[in-house]
Amino acid sequence: MNKVRNLVAGLLIAVVGVGLVAAPVAPAVAADRPLDVRFFTPDGKQRLKVKRKIGIGVGCTRNCAVVVDMKLIMPNTKVIKGRVKGGIKAFTAKSPYIILNGPALRYLKLTYPRSRFSVKVTATDISNNKKVVKTRVYRFRAWS
Repeated sequence: MNKVRNLVAGLLIAVVGVGLVAAPVAPAVAADRPLDVRFFTPDGKQRLKVKRKIGIGVGCTRNCAVVVDMKLIMPNTKVIKGRVKGGIKAFTAKSPYIILNGPALRYLKLTYPRSRFSVKVTATDISNNKKVVKTRVYRFRAWS
């Protein structure tokens, strides 16, 4: 009796497995979904923490090529710029960042309430070359 039960269970598992493999697989990224760019902070809060490595996460809803322009704007016309280029797969994130040297970090610690971190992302959909440009400005919180 056990041999018959095991044989029937094995056949049933094989039939279900073949049915799953033969079934049409839906694409992971729908063709009609528009390109959208998302921003993520490292800790999920609205303000960035003051530290040596300042950055955010960027993600796309489709496979895209991105250009990320970052600007750290501090009082007295002090501006530090950075640019990162690369590709992002759909529904994954990249983390572009700026690394500050000692004097810039000390100045940011003194002026963080009046400083801003501006991020401009230009994403180009690889399949149809449509562009999406999004800009976001972040403020800072204490580094404690």
